[in-house]
Amino acid sequence: MNNLDFINFFDSIEDDSLTVLKGLDSKTQKKINSKYFYDEKGSILFDQITKLDDYYPSKIECEILEKNKDSIKKTLPSKSVIVEFGSGSNQKIKKLLDAVDKPIEYIPIDISKEFLFKNAKDSAKDFPNLKIKAICADFDQIDVLQSIIGKKKSKIGFFPGSTVGNYSPEDAKKLLINFSRILGEESFLVIGVDLKKDIEVLEKAYNDSKGLTAEFNKNILNGVNKICGTIFDSKLFSHKAFFNEKKSRIEMHLVSKKNHIVKILNTKIHFKEGETIHTENSYKYTLSSFQNLAELSNFEIIDVLKDKRSFFGVFILKVKSI
Repeated sequence: MNNLDFINFFDSIEDDSLTVLKGLDSKTQKKINSKYFYDEKGSILFDQITKLDDYYPSKIECEILEKNKDSIKKTLPSKSVIVEFGSGSNQKIKKLLDAVDKPIEYIPIDISKEFLFKNAKDSAKDFPNLKIKAICADFDQIDVLQSIIGKKKSKIGFFPGSTVGNYSPEDAKKLLINFSRILGEESFLVIGVDLKKDIEVLEKAYNDSKGLTAEFNKNILNGVNKICGTIFDSKLFSHKAFFNEKKSRIEMHLVSKKNHIVKILNTKIHFKEGETIHTENSYKYTLSSFQNLAELSNFEIIDVLKDKRSFFGVFILKVKSI
């Protein structure tokens, strides 16, 4: 396709193995970074999860973008470059591209090469007159991303799906500051945020009746096997997700069903029956707590769009002078 370019900057397998080892070789809580969920299968599973009745965030976020497209068009600059941090399903970006006035380029960024390229090709078909540059990279590769994106003029960042909740508030602050550096002064960021609500609603969303979230959670081990050459058996683990009220977050864990050993980089990792691997956090914010985070991260609040029940918020932010 003439309107599609693809750039791959994500090949750091040795570094990933060391990162996984560091997380698992812990004397307190074993953990695996949630970014390793998103191999091709994991990305497909998550896309399926977003369509479940039990999982509300994606549906409500799409409704917000659809119902407020006139307001979005008035608020955001025309003829902008749209930069999507973490390219997921095309459903949300299509709604933003339809809302923004005459976007000139779309730059999706993701670490899942196969899923990114598939979605980029679909977007190229849906928007044949739009220049698309798909970048396979990690958000931490600031210099690489800044060199490609930083020279563009009018920019709108897009970070949907409440992915910001996967980061601790301190790490979320660092991430948003990095986004502000990549996008540059006077640029905008449209970001989806899952809001705090009844615990039963929250826990049901992460323990769906079809078991897709459990399958998604276990699949992180298959992803680690591919990256690190380990031999995790996902059948030896069960899925557990619950709301931690004190920390205002959903926690996902994999629970070892029996004592066993997994070897990574010549290091033996011992698992006891009942011991868990902490795979993901999903922090839930109030409107005021996220506004405070955004303002501490070099952004000013331009608008807040939400549904009638205040289950979910789409914040429109603007980068302050750096």
